[in-house]
Amino acid sequence: MCHSHNDYWRPYPLYSALAAGCTGVEADIWLSDDGSDLLVGHDRHELFPNRTLRSMYLDPLLKILDTMNPPEQWSNFSRTDRPQGAFRSQPNITIVLLLDVKSDPYKTWPVVMEQLGSLREKLFLTRYEVISTEPGFILRQDIWPGPVTIVGTGNLMQDRMINHWPTNELYHQYHDTFLDAPLDQLPEDNWRQYNDYGYFASQLWHEQDTYYTSVSFQQSIGSVRTGFSTEQLAKLRKQISTAKWSGLKSRYWDLPSWPISHRDYVWEVLTREGVDMLNVDDLQSAARRGWTKGYVQSVIWVVLASSVIIFTGIAMTWFGFRAIKKHMKGLQSQGIVLA
Repeated sequence: MCHSHNDYWRPYPLYSALAAGCTGVEADIWLSDDGSDLLVGHDRHELFPNRTLRSMYLDPLLKILDTMNPPEQWSNFSRTDRPQGAFRSQPNITIVLLLDVKSDPYKTWPVVMEQLGSLREKLFLTRYEVISTEPGFILRQDIWPGPVTIVGTGNLMQDRMINHWPTNELYHQYHDTFLDAPLDQLPEDNWRQYNDYGYFASQLWHEQDTYYTSVSFQQSIGSVRTGFSTEQLAKLRKQISTAKWSGLKSRYWDLPSWPISHRDYVWEVLTREGVDMLNVDDLQSAARRGWTKGYVQSVIWVVLASSVIIFTGIAMTWFGFRAIKKHMKGLQSQGIVLA
């Protein structure tokens, strides 16, 4: 699955990602100066009153899902029914809307929760909900997948309790927004081990309140210009496997983008190793999957060719120096004095 990085920069935000088959989109959100709305943009100078979270993402998603779930068919829904998603051929796939909170999270997140109301009322949001049935039983299922999954990140992660909205008590009965766990810390926060005495585990990040787990590729894995080292692959696999048994979706951002062959090589390794969401800027290339092959072999040939050139240059310099030295000795033996 691909995740449309900085989706709001595209000519057709949301729609371009859906057309490419991406199931994740990302929007940086800021609270407006009057505190009444949420503006979308990478930096403050890019904010405009007409580019809002509601107009660019929430309303279009609502329109798409209303089309997929006509009122005459969805009016008698129950809390355990599942509405159709945005993709007609795969109606159970959820669209992840990753909201990167740039402004004060304590003031911004309540506005997010308020604006999700229309999607919430129609059960279009993935949610955690404790559902009771007669005569007083509680259903064992508590995660109810929906066509849209809201994930908060950025400044929101300064204090996870901000997501416990409106109160901590109600949050543990119902919530429909989830967090983005730090993938580099996940193997330390979520771990399990077996020994002669049994099974031991500790899990700080649960799928009941977390959906994504992300990290900067450059900061966590580092440069792979000459290919993944054994240590880098081991670290990558540890992070991805921990995410999987934790029930979370792994994602690496800050991926190499140039040259194209290098980017495609990283994409190929990530998908091969089982990363859940491929963070992309080039939607068309990601969708085609016709990625350039043989990057590492090309690097090896370049290194070998460069080594041969360098060795040849050193050898020629050495032989030239010896020839000059020999010639100088010959001149001296003939009694020629050089000025």
